[in-house]
Amino acid sequence: MVKRQTVWLSTMMVLSLMLIGYYTMNNEPGTGTDSTKSTSVSVPVEPATAGNDNTTSSSSSESTGTSASKPSSGTDTTTSENSTDWYVSTQTQLQQQIEQKMDALNKVITNNNSTPQQLSDAQKQLTQLTNLDGGLDNAHDMIVGKGYKDCVIVPNSNYTKFTVYVKTDKLTADQAVDLIQVVSQQLNVPAINVSITPKA
Repeated sequence: MVKRQTVWLSTMMVLSLMLIGYYTMNNEPGTGTDSTKSTSVSVPVEPATAGNDNTTSSSSSESTGTSASKPSSGTDTTTSENSTDWYVSTQTQLQQQIEQKMDALNKVITNNNSTPQQLSDAQKQLTQLTNLDGGLDNAHDMIVGKGYKDCVIVPNSNYTKFTVYVKTDKLTADQAVDLIQVVSQQLNVPAINVSITPKA
């Protein structure tokens, strides 16, 4: 009886050990861990990589868009404003100079102490300045009428030669000749005394 129980217990122990070994082999930590690792590593990493790529691409696009639009736009606007200011200020200064000379000549003419020669010279110069002022205005309007954004005609000190600044990036030879003819005719000066300079 005792032997039978011993054999039965031994058999049960062997079976238990075999079952434990079987389950231990099938639930090998390495296999489970590797499977878990591959899942835990690959799933988060792939979206993160894709997300980083998209973010980088998006950032690059946004950065490129910003650098291509805002700064250049800002620069273009500033340049345009500076250019416009230059034309306006230069034209204003020239107009003020002409008006000051006209005022001085009018004072000579209205001065009772002026000699006949002074009166004659003053009247002659005033007529020339008046014609010059009108010619400058006409030439300016005609040039702008041809489609140019702006222009300013700068005379030398004795009003015999003129530099025409035209608000444009560039001029062809034909366009320059055309503008020279306009200024030459309106100011009644030789074409050789007129020069054209593009100034955007």
